[in-house]
Amino acid sequence: MPHPNTDSWALSRLEDLKDTARKLSIEILFANLADQDIPAQSGYCKVRGEDLILIDTRLPIPRQIEVILDILRRFDLEDIYVASWIRERLENPELTGFQS
Repeated sequence: MPHPNTDSWALSRLEDLKDTARKLSIEILFANLADQDIPAQSGYCKVRGEDLILIDTRLPIPRQIEVILDILRRFDLEDIYVASWIRERLENPELTGFQS
């Protein structure tokens, strides 16, 4: 596995999170939020009854990962496959960055 500080390693983690969100029917939208007419920040919302995670592409990838993890903690993941590192991070919120 690549060193935890490499972009490819972080991008792989981000893909795992996207897969998990997909299984929960949560859309993740990546956008430069500075370009929006209405001020917005990364986070969770519902749009027309659909779950949406909005991620500001200006955030470093490790921070994008943290935002998504924080949001996924709100959902029941017991009945779906979740990558082991995600489950570990969700069950141990004191872990930060790329400790797991």
